[in-house]
Amino acid sequence: MNLPGRLGWKLLTAIVAAGLLAAGLTSCSTTHRVSESPKDFSGFLGDYSMLQKGTGDEANYIFIDTNADWSKFTKVYIENVDLWKSDEPDSKLGNMDPKDQQLLVNFFHTALDTAAAKDFEVVDKAGPDTLVVHVAITEARKCKPVLNLISSVIPQAAVISLLKQVITGTGTGVGMVCVEMYATDGASGQRVAEAVDARAGGKAWSTKFDGTWGDAKLAFDWWSERFVERTELLKKGDFSANDL
Repeated sequence: MNLPGRLGWKLLTAIVAAGLLAAGLTSCSTTHRVSESPKDFSGFLGDYSMLQKGTGDEANYIFIDTNADWSKFTKVYIENVDLWKSDEPDSKLGNMDPKDQQLLVNFFHTALDTAAAKDFEVVDKAGPDTLVVHVAITEARKCKPVLNLISSVIPQAAVISLLKQVITGTGTGVGMVCVEMYATDGASGQRVAEAVDARAGGKAWSTKFDGTWGDAKLAFDWWSERFVERTELLKKGDFSANDL
């Protein structure tokens, strides 16, 4: 049975866009970790004294409170995803178009929400049995927050438009993507985890992405999925692979 013209066109557009996205993202392979040092810390975490250098597949720097009652966390609240830029003239994040800055934080917020929803109840405020996640996209240097950016989950209705932008857009123009995060107990406010990490695209075996949105999305997906996987292990009392 033939579909009505407009409905059929929408369906065809969705299929083509999804195919382009799959081809575009798989062509850039995956992402890999880029080493950092304390001089790369942005300032987002405030106190970095609890961090220890990560090893193996761990984040560059991590802290896990092994005394916290991880088993109680059945909910996740994702705070606003921040974007921290440097004051330097060559700041890639600072020189991005405001619309692209907004898209970047929305990408990460959506990746976190999608990953967390597989194993947790995603809630809209802190409270008992809730792990509160605070995340910032940063540059590998001292930074300050970009104001007036409120991250949000990209609604399903906007997926097709977003897929087109990922594939046909000019890219982020940024180098490696750096992330700093901390997690707190939603009831007590106690900080139970911290991490600092940086990733680059599979095509760029130096310190930079090739500048595509696909690379950024792969990095955000990787961090989000790894965070949920490791949090699930921590809930079971398994601290042997506690990288975030």
